[in-house]
Amino acid sequence: MRWLLASWGSHGDLHPFLALGRGLIARGHQATLVGHPDWAAETEAAGIRYVSTGEPSRDDFIRDHPEVMSMKWGGLVSLHTLVNRAIAPGFDHTMTALLAEAPAHDVIVAHHFTFPAPVAAELTGLPWATVSLAPGVVPSAHSLPGANFGRAGRGFLGRCRNQFIWSAGKMISRAMVDPVVNRLRASHGLPPVRDAIFEAHSPVLNLQLYSGHFAPPPPDWSVEKKVAGFCYYDPPGAALAPEIEAFLDRGEPPVLFTLGSTAVQKPGAFYPSAVEVLQTLGLRGILLIGPEKNRPARLPDTILAIPHAPYGLLMPRVRAVAHQCGIGTLSHTLRAGVPSVACPFAFDQPNNARRLEALGVAEVVLPHQHNARHIGRALQRLLASDAPVRAQSLGGLVRAENGVSKACALLEEAFSSCR
Repeated sequence: MRWLLASWGSHGDLHPFLALGRGLIARGHQATLVGHPDWAAETEAAGIRYVSTGEPSRDDFIRDHPEVMSMKWGGLVSLHTLVNRAIAPGFDHTMTALLAEAPAHDVIVAHHFTFPAPVAAELTGLPWATVSLAPGVVPSAHSLPGANFGRAGRGFLGRCRNQFIWSAGKMISRAMVDPVVNRLRASHGLPPVRDAIFEAHSPVLNLQLYSGHFAPPPPDWSVEKKVAGFCYYDPPGAALAPEIEAFLDRGEPPVLFTLGSTAVQKPGAFYPSAVEVLQTLGLRGILLIGPEKNRPARLPDTILAIPHAPYGLLMPRVRAVAHQCGIGTLSHTLRAGVPSVACPFAFDQPNNARRLEALGVAEVVLPHQHNARHIGRALQRLLASDAPVRAQSLGGLVRAENGVSKACALLEEAFSSCR
């Protein structure tokens, strides 16, 4: 079959699609990825046919729109900025690419936030699947929305509270997001949708690309929602830099501090705080700092600061990870079997952090606490608890899964009639 993949977002959104595309190709299918121009080299290196949306670069987006990282009004400021300033400007670019490619494909498989994909599917008559990479975008009375910092309630009253929070969030997101998406739909002669973020997914398959050990499917989900597991992408030929290998060989396993590929653009005091924490506790550490401007001054030889490193190779060799709880970064901590100091910033990170906490493998540090005192105390509690043992046990379960294989099988089963 010929699969047309479409994603949007950061590297944490790209990599599962690269893993999925490679998995489909290995099973004898054809796969094309439609995505941002910045993804061209990595997609082609993965052996997947790539089609650019032709959008402008997003390199300076967070600098120009820092409010996208804001948690004011429960993350609504962030959502408004994300949809109106980042996603919507690319609608026409993405629509052009999808409509050009659709006739040569059998099925569209699209990221939850690739809003033009359902429009292209309706216009061309192609079936389509929705891909959700984190549980915080899929409503349930047993959980909370992704941007909510609270802990999900249990029992009858707890579920009622959860449902109320979801209802409020959906009402506000409808006012914010639906008009933007429905303008796109109207421009192509299509009727409006309701709840563009939380409900307007594929009626055939809503593929959840995360582990059921991290977020088990709740009993109130509809039948098209299927959990496949994390889809890890380990770049071909990836290796740790010699300076990392040398640092790891010089002493005890370090603590890793990283902010993924988005929060690292606006890290605040995270990296200076990391240095203070490590020195105060007498621990070795590695800082993945991203842009050079994030490099702390005067580092001791017990701390290594580098722009980036492949998570799949580095995380199994560290003692713990302090991170932003983006789903890509989080997934690698789980596979590596290491505990986390969860420092969520925005988007779905708060809910991801609370889920790690509920599993007993993380200490959560809220955004206003991203300083040396709170991160240091959280790290001390984490290392003194049974979290490392729990994380190791959970890692074994996650490594035993094959999210790519299951996701491919679910796609084949759902769309077998399209062969």
